[in-house]
Amino acid sequence: MGRDAELAAVRRALRGAGLIVAGSAGVGKTRLLDEVACDVRLRATAAMSEIPLGVMAPFLPSVDSSPLAMLTAARAALRDKVLVVDDIHLLDDASAGLLHLLVQHREAVVVATLRSGERAPDPVVALWKDELLPRIELDPLGPSEVTEVVETVLGGPVDSASAARLWTASAGNMLLLREMHFAARWVEHGGVWSLDGPVPLSPRLVELIEAHLAAVPDDQRRVLELLAFGEPLGFDLVDALEPLDGLVTISDEGLRLAHPLYGEVLRAQCPPLRKRNHQRYLASVLDDPLRVAVLRLDSGTADDPELLLKAAHLASVKRGVVLAERLARAAWAVGGGVEAGRLLAQVLVFTDRAEEAEEIFAMIATTDDSVELRSVRAMNLGWGLGRSEEAAAMIEIDTARAVLLFDAGKYDEARSLLTYDDPAEAAVLAMIDVVQGRYVGPFPVVPPHDGVPLGAETNLTAEAFTLAMHGDLPAAERLAEQAHRALVDWDSMRSIWAVSRASLARTCGRVADARRLLREARPARPYVRLFELAHVEALLGNDGRELLAEAEKLVPQGQRPYRCGLWQARIWVGGTSPFDAVADARDHDEYAVEAMLLHEAVRLGHAAQALPRLRELAETITGLLVPIYLAHADALVRNDSAALAEVASRFEKAGLMLHATEAAAEAGNRAMFGRLLPLCQGARTPAMAVMTAPPLTRREREIAVLAARGLTNKEIASSLVISVRTVDNHLSNAYAKLGIATRGELALVLMDDVGRRG
Repeated sequence: MGRDAELAAVRRALRGAGLIVAGSAGVGKTRLLDEVACDVRLRATAAMSEIPLGVMAPFLPSVDSSPLAMLTAARAALRDKVLVVDDIHLLDDASAGLLHLLVQHREAVVVATLRSGERAPDPVVALWKDELLPRIELDPLGPSEVTEVVETVLGGPVDSASAARLWTASAGNMLLLREMHFAARWVEHGGVWSLDGPVPLSPRLVELIEAHLAAVPDDQRRVLELLAFGEPLGFDLVDALEPLDGLVTISDEGLRLAHPLYGEVLRAQCPPLRKRNHQRYLASVLDDPLRVAVLRLDSGTADDPELLLKAAHLASVKRGVVLAERLARAAWAVGGGVEAGRLLAQVLVFTDRAEEAEEIFAMIATTDDSVELRSVRAMNLGWGLGRSEEAAAMIEIDTARAVLLFDAGKYDEARSLLTYDDPAEAAVLAMIDVVQGRYVGPFPVVPPHDGVPLGAETNLTAEAFTLAMHGDLPAAERLAEQAHRALVDWDSMRSIWAVSRASLARTCGRVADARRLLREARPARPYVRLFELAHVEALLGNDGRELLAEAEKLVPQGQRPYRCGLWQARIWVGGTSPFDAVADARDHDEYAVEAMLLHEAVRLGHAAQALPRLRELAETITGLLVPIYLAHADALVRNDSAALAEVASRFEKAGLMLHATEAAAEAGNRAMFGRLLPLCQGARTPAMAVMTAPPLTRREREIAVLAARGLTNKEIASSLVISVRTVDNHLSNAYAKLGIATRGELALVLMDDVGRRG
């Protein structure tokens, strides 16, 4: 997997002189060459490298002969053969010279693997240096390829956090990935696999790494161990680097171990006393308070509450909530007092442990608590514990009070508390404006607040909400994806972002992506996840009523920002009239939401009824998509195919592929419909049903793809060994089923197949 280009290069090489495939150990060089059909397969080894022509023994005379006679016999035996040579750098000089001779005189095709960075015999180096053979570098697999490999092995999707951990630990090396997979404890929840516990180290994997480290002398191993506990380190803290080439890398940050697993093994193998000595030494020489505090904790010498508090604050600024909690608890335990309690309580609030957070808040509350801290406590009471009246009485900041009012749908009251002068207030105003169709952007830049460092994440969620509601879906998706991937151990916020990304993916028509993200998410308040999943299942043609019913039981009071998605799920899953949803939005002055729900009515065949109000809204609100909604309804009412095709193009440009596909179907444009349909990942809607056609047979599709690639009927007939008349008949059937008349349209309809096979 993930080797299409390299495999194509190998296959091309078989038609020439051959190829050298270079790469690090375990990257998959040998596996790639397993795909090569060859006459002779040789594997060079270190043991045989001291024996002249040792690897060529099967082709040598059985009686004692001179070296020249043996060389001549082997050359004759290998002439006109395809040779695959594994680890060509381990060949003895005589065997290397023989291969060079065969390649130079074009007497054999040689495809070989070479371990990067290893010394090779001069005749082998000359193969690519003198351009006798091309050389390609086989890089480690990227994140998406590693995910694909693991999912194929497991037979189902893997949550993104587990996939990211495996890719980071393996660095895309297939040998390491394989060993980690077999040692892993996998658990399955809702059809999604995840790692249970830390990244595993199998005994065989430890042995492989230890074998690689075994030759390192004790004084140099100390350097590696220091890096394992404290990387990155500066040059002034590390000596004896030169013999560690291949084990240590240099970057702008400093010195690091060349592979993450080296650190895992070194830490695991280090005796406890030596481990503590390393940690204490590093804590005494480093000047990064966060790293020093962690080293003090790990070595049992953490007794400075001021250091621990400073480090906990830095960890929270970096959104490392697990580490922030650990440091804050340590500071609390060694006398950090109220300040440690305040920070710990905030971490608990933002990791959805409302009851424990309130216990600490109540324990440490003082008259000099900042208004920001009291606001965080109030939010925890209101959202986390449902004690809304207490929350409202406690809030003193207009911004926080306005957020609660916004959440309750009391937009005018919230607006009266705010101005556009303060960035934090302007952010809340942006959310109010976008719901009411008054937003013009850009979203304000809200600087982080030192007293509530984790609160910066709520500004990002507000920005993503605003962009999505305004109709700038590509920008909203970029922000959500970046935020989601940046959170390594903040599980609750990762789940919030996963649901946000899923909602955006569903809106854009990527329903399979949405389902995957929703199955992965584990939010503390799951009703949004449930109604989104119900909506996705309905779009995939499945029954989502049980999911929706479960979501309805959990929907809290207020929560107006989520009502649009809930109404959409009710419409598509439960058959609720879209105009009931429209009325609810209009009653709350949510005009952007109203426009969105009116378009749901358009998609379900009520364009004439929705058109007048959409026309009014298009003249009065600012949403980017409202003019397209209006154009869609108008074109349907007028039954204007050309206008519907233009609407499809506008939806496609805006990123709404499902809407674009529906409009293409309504336009009767089979070429556009066929091109867009694969982008919807199996979605089914009433509008798309008008374009449903009998599927092409295997032979019809095969011939259609060749025709779309530009082959004439005669060329197709020759290629498939059938008559030209048969080709004509199959193409005619394909044109009729697809509702098209030209090969240009055929190429558009079959774009994906043409690209893959071409």
